[in-house]
Amino acid sequence: MTTIESAAPAHGARRDVTTLCAVMFTATSFLSALLLFCIEPMFSKMVLPVLGGTSAVWSVAMVVFQGLLLAGYVYAWAITKWLSLRAAMLLHLGLLLAASFCLPVAISALLGEPPSQNIALWLIALFLTSIGLPFFAVAANAPLLQAWFARTSDANARNAYFLYRASNFGSFMVLLAYPLAIEPVGGLASQSRLWSMGYALLALGIAACAALTLSSGVRANLQTQTIAMARSGIRWRDRGAWMLLGLIPSGLLVAVTAHISTDVASAPFLWIAPLALYLLTFVLAFTDKPLIPLKWLIAVQPITIVALAFMLLWDPVLNWGLSLFGHLATFFVAALLCHTLLFRRRPPAGNLTEFYVWMSLGGVLGGIFAALIAPAIFNTVLEYPLLVLAAFAMRPDLRGRAAKDWITDIGFVLAIAVTLGAGYFAVNARSPELGLKFYATCVITVAMILPFLMRRPILIVSLSAILFLVTSFYPPGQDIVYRERSFFGVYKVLNKDDGAYHVFFHGTTTHGTEQVRDANGKPVTGPPAPLAYYYRGGALGNATEAVRAAHALNHVAVVGLGVGAMSCYRQPGEAWTFYELDPLVVRIATDRKLFRSFSTCAPHAPVVLGDARLTLKTAPRGTDLLILDAFTSDSVPVHLLTKEAFALYKSKLSPHGVIVFHISNRNLELADVVAASAAANGMAVAVHMGHAPTNAHRMVTAPEVAVVAQSAADLAGLKLDAGWKPRAAPAGFRVWTDDYSNILGVLLQRLAG
Repeated sequence: MTTIESAAPAHGARRDVTTLCAVMFTATSFLSALLLFCIEPMFSKMVLPVLGGTSAVWSVAMVVFQGLLLAGYVYAWAITKWLSLRAAMLLHLGLLLAASFCLPVAISALLGEPPSQNIALWLIALFLTSIGLPFFAVAANAPLLQAWFARTSDANARNAYFLYRASNFGSFMVLLAYPLAIEPVGGLASQSRLWSMGYALLALGIAACAALTLSSGVRANLQTQTIAMARSGIRWRDRGAWMLLGLIPSGLLVAVTAHISTDVASAPFLWIAPLALYLLTFVLAFTDKPLIPLKWLIAVQPITIVALAFMLLWDPVLNWGLSLFGHLATFFVAALLCHTLLFRRRPPAGNLTEFYVWMSLGGVLGGIFAALIAPAIFNTVLEYPLLVLAAFAMRPDLRGRAAKDWITDIGFVLAIAVTLGAGYFAVNARSPELGLKFYATCVITVAMILPFLMRRPILIVSLSAILFLVTSFYPPGQDIVYRERSFFGVYKVLNKDDGAYHVFFHGTTTHGTEQVRDANGKPVTGPPAPLAYYYRGGALGNATEAVRAAHALNHVAVVGLGVGAMSCYRQPGEAWTFYELDPLVVRIATDRKLFRSFSTCAPHAPVVLGDARLTLKTAPRGTDLLILDAFTSDSVPVHLLTKEAFALYKSKLSPHGVIVFHISNRNLELADVVAASAAANGMAVAVHMGHAPTNAHRMVTAPEVAVVAQSAADLAGLKLDAGWKPRAAPAGFRVWTDDYSNILGVLLQRLAG
C-alpha cells in the first residue's frame, strides 16, 4: 500500500470530524440562544403579578438580562484569554453543572414582598437571585462556542461570526413561538420544566463541542490563532465604536418597548415584537452579503423619522395596529443600520470575545439609560426620539463633514425654528384655533421635506431634533396643567373647555375627569360631581347603590384610586379603604390644585400602597363591597383576574358581600375572563356592557362593569337596572390562573367585536 493510499482514510476521517464540528456547533448555538430568550418572557411573566402588571417590569428586566449577558461575555473573554483551552472548557462545564442546582426556574423567596420605594432596585435583586446563575451560564455560550470553533481546523473557522447569526436566529424563532404556541398552550410550571430539560440537553451539547474542538486539530490551529491575535491590535477608537453601536439599538429597544406596551397591553407578546426584531437585525447584519444593503437603510431612515414625528403627535387617535407597525419599522431601520455598521467594524476571529464584551457593555449602558436614568430625568418618553436621532448620527455620510457645514446648517435650522415659533405665538394670541392649524401645518411641512434632503444630512438631523423637541413638549391642542413620570409610567393632567375641567391621563388612557370651574369661570365649591366612568346613574354608580340597598355597607374596599371619584359615593358611617399601586397617583389625587374629589368626599379614608394581591392578604375580613378599578389602563394587571385572585377576594367578603369589576378596556375583552374565574369559585356574574344615555353630560363615558356575587341568589337580590345581563364564560374558555393566561386571545376577541 502506498503512502497516499494509507493516508486517505485519515483525511476522510478528519473531513467527517470537521463536518460534524460545524453541525454540532451550529445546533448547540441555536439551542443555547433558544433557551436564553425563552427564559426572558417566561420569567418576566412570573414576576408581573408581583408588581401590578406594569410594563416597566419588562424595561427593568431587559436591563438585568443585558447586564447578565455582559457578565457572561466578560467571563468568556477572561477564560479564553487567561486559561488554557482545556482548563476553560472544564471550568465552563463546572459552571453549567452548578447552575443546574438553581432549576427549575421560579421566583426566589429570599427578598420577600416588594417595597413602596426603590422598586427598580428590588426588582433587579429579584431577577439576580432567581435566575442569575443559569442565565449567566447560558449567556457565556455564544462567544465561547465561537472562540472554540475558531480554534478548530474547520474551513469556516476564520469566520466564526456565522455562529452568532445562528444563535440569534434561534432567539428570533423562540420569541415568535412564545405568544403563538407556548403561552396559549402551557402554563408557567410546564414551561419551567421544559426549560430545565432543554438546559440538560444544552449541557450535553456544550460537552460534545468541547470534545470535538480538542479532537479536530486544535493544537496546530492554536498557534495560528495566537499569532493572529497578537498582530491584530485594537484601537480604543474601535472599542468606543463597538460600545456606541451596541448602546443605541439596546437603549432604543427599551424605549420603544415602553412606548408601545403602554398603548396596547403589558403582555409578553407585545414585548416580544421589538425584541424579536432586535435579534433579527443581528441575523441580517452579521453577514458579508447583507440582505438589506446599507445604502437602502440610509435612504429609508429619513422617512421613518417623518413617520415617528407624526406618530408622536397623533398616536392617541391613530389605529393602534398602524401605530404599532410604524414604531416597529422606525426601530427596525435604526437598529439594523447600527448593527450593519457594527459588523463592518468587527475584528478578526481571534479577538471576537473582546468585541462581544464591548458591544455588550454598550447594550447594558443603553438599557440603563432608557430604563433607569430616563424615567428619573424626563417627564415624557423623550429618550425614544433622542435615540432615534443618535442612530441617524451614526450614518457614514455624516462623518468627515467640515465644521463650517455644521455651523451653517444648524444656524439655518435655528433661524427657521425661531421664525416659525414667533409666527405661531402671534397667530395663537389672536385665535387658538388658527394657532393649532398653524402649528400642525408647520410640523407637517417640516416633516415632509426631510426625505428630500438626502444630500444634506446635517439639515436632516438638525430639523429632526427641533421636530422631536416640539412634538414631545408641546402636543397640539393639549393644555397641560401637570405632567410627571414614575416607575409605572407618564401621568398628565389636562385643562379642557378653557379650564372648566381637569382630565387625568396615564399614558393615553383617561383615569378621571373633574369640573373645577363653573359656567361663569368661578371655582367650583362643594363636593364634585363624579364624571367620566363614574357618573351618577352609570353602571358603577348603579352597582354601588344596588349593593347598599341590599344590605348596609359597613366596609368598602376600592382597588385603584384614580382621581378619587368613587369616594364621592361614600355615605356617612361607612368605612372606605383605598388600595393604590403608585404613590404618585395618591399625590395627584390629593393635590387640591388638581383634583378635589378625594380630599372632599373621603378626607380621612386610608390609602394602602402596594399591589392589591399582596395588600389584600392582610386586609380584614368582612368587606361588604370590593370595587376593582384597575383594568381601564392598557397595562392590565392579569394577576388580579385569575382564579386564585378571586378566591382571595371571596375570602375577604362578608356573608353577602359583592365584588364590582370595572373592566372597560379599548383593546381587551375581559368579561369572559371575569365570568370564568368567578365560576371556578362558585360565584355568579352580571355584566353591563356600557351604554350611556343619549342625554348624558359630554364629560361622561359609559363603563363596562361586571358584578360578581357569591351565589346566584345573592345576584338576584340586587336591584340592578335593565342594562345588566347574566354572564357565563363560553364553552371551552380556559380559566386564567396564576400559572396560565392568554392575553393574545382576549385581544383577538376584542378585535373580532
